Amino acid sequence: MLTPNFTLSQNENEIILIIRAPLANIAKTELVVEGSTLFFYSSPYYLRLHLPGEIIDDENQTGKYDSDKGEFSFILKKAIPNQYFKDLDLIGKLLVPQKKHQLKPDIQVCDEVVPSSDPESCSDDDEDWYLEQDLIPSITTDLPKYGFANKTQGMGRELRMEFYEVLDLKDVEKTPACERSLLREADELSKFSEEHYMADMMEPQGLGELLDYDPPWEQYIHEKKEVQLTSEEREYLKNLGNRDYLIDSKERRIALLSLVDIIYAYAYNHRTTLGENTVESAWTINKLSATLSWLQNFENMKDVKVACVRRSLIYPLHRNWILSTTVLEDTLNILKLGRRQILKCLIEIHGLFNGSEPRYLLNQLFITDYCIWLQKISEKRITHLTQYFKEAKICKNDIRLDLETLEAVALMVEKEELDRMTDQVTSKIDNINVDSDDTEDSEDDSDTTGSSSSCSSSSKCSSCDDYTSDEEEID
Repeated sequence: MLTPNFTLSQNENEIILIIRAPLANIAKTELVVEGSTLFFYSSPYYLRLHLPGEIIDDENQTGKYDSDKGEFSFILKKAIPNQYFKDLDLIGKLLVPQKKHQLKPDIQVCDEVVPSSDPESCSDDDEDWYLEQDLIPSITTDLPKYGFANKTQGMGRELRMEFYEVLDLKDVEKTPACERSLLREADELSKFSEEHYMADMMEPQGLGELLDYDPPWEQYIHEKKEVQLTSEEREYLKNLGNRDYLIDSKERRIALLSLVDIIYAYAYNHRTTLGENTVESAWTINKLSATLSWLQNFENMKDVKVACVRRSLIYPLHRNWILSTTVLEDTLNILKLGRRQILKCLIEIHGLFNGSEPRYLLNQLFITDYCIWLQKISEKRITHLTQYFKEAKICKNDIRLDLETLEAVALMVEKEELDRMTDQVTSKIDNINVDSDDTEDSEDDSDTTGSSSSCSSSSKCSSCDDYTSDEEEID
């Protein structure tokens, strides 16, 4: 667990606690007060404080979360009004339990316990609260940036410790943005299966059903209807809150290109599940998006398309060029329908990630900000993005997996196998013909023998008459 940065201040009757936890899972946040000991938990953060005085466990105590700052604020009441709490600025002292002198060293005293039905009891379970606490080092400005619009930095420790399942990029704080693409492609190449790709090309199991599927957004295009958010989706957006973004042109370009990358991953999952999400859906979207798995920043739209198709041919169950390019068409159609359709997709992704720990991190780094920001930008930007996507062309050689060679080999093997099967069938037919000829010859021999016997019996037949007639002509 991670120990968050925090500050404490006080007035005559209250203690004000500020906890910085930008990656916190808001839905799973706990604050427990036990005398002078305070416990805070919001995955992946854990904090235990030992105050110099007691505070009241009041059900009416107030707390709030500032999503812009990534901070919790709690106002706690002192048990004794006007009591002055010493050394609130000595953070290290507050993290360590106060030791009590023991009269008998062979007897273990249980000083602090986790709140329970029996506060005097001390069990092994209580030790779960007493984890090692190391404060997160302060952020330095020269660290690499990532997240929505490349606006986040200094979260590398959290990412490495708690979210190794989410990121393929392991050394976040030591890897400049310019190197991520090279590392990503090298990792992808090591995981590419030629056999899987050729098998899906020659024997695509269930591919026809996936290609024939019509996503729900198709009806808006065919009927030329405007997309509308449902009441549930509007409520979801309202719960995400509101914030303002100061983004320059370069950061905006990064944000828009990465948005396309995320939408492609969503569209692939949607088509391959026929619109019914599975337990693997969050993994699929996370894995197929270079933005979400490698914190990738893109320079142009062609690079986005190449990364999307490339990863779709390496990681998921179905790895087929036709399927991957069909998903490109799905992505284009989503963009054509504008911000509301994109928001529908992002809301669905947000829900999937919230239910797939620790992928709620991706909501904190990307999806929540996209949901809020897209409501503010002009529809004109989406139109330009759509046109840019449409104009960017890619071919198999751009994917850099030697696909054309693999396909040629697969077709050659198929031809050889077909020729072999043809030879086997031809050989069997020839054997049948030979056996048939032998049978006919046997029958002819039998007929000749029968004729000779007939002649020797002095019985008249046309053949004997003819034979006699010829002899007479020779004479």
